[in-house]
Amino acid sequence: MGRSPRTDVLLKAEKIVLEFGGSVLRLSGLYKVDKGAHAYWLDKGIVESRPDHILNLIHYEDAASLSVAILKKQFHGRIFLGCDNHPLSRQEVMDLVYKSGKFSKKFEKFTGTDDPLGKRLNNFRTCQEVGWQPKYSSFAHFLETI
Repeated sequence: MGRSPRTDVLLKAEKIVLEFGGSVLRLSGLYKVDKGAHAYWLDKGIVESRPDHILNLIHYEDAASLSVAILKKQFHGRIFLGCDNHPLSRQEVMDLVYKSGKFSKKFEKFTGTDDPLGKRLNNFRTCQEVGWQPKYSSFAHFLETI
């Protein structure tokens, strides 16, 4: 079905939700100041993953507001995508964290070369259909606000 057992579980859950007339919101790369990939990588220092892997991100507050907006519109049997439309590589995320000067921990490096590259997602259709825009237009914008 999917690419992994974890994906299969999610796809099966989505199928059930859709069969009962519900809608699905697929969220990517949730983060806030102290949670998310950047926080994990700061704690680790050295990460055995490739630096050019693409991440699609969305702030926790934006994920919540998008969920509420979808519920208010009373959509049925739909799949929506939640991201900020500003995909970044792992290295770009950590470069932004470093340049922000707002974190005391220091990240050293990514060392991997084999894992998949990821893909760039776009939720323009979701934003347009739901009439929603994120509070934080990008991870860089979020870092400017903290």
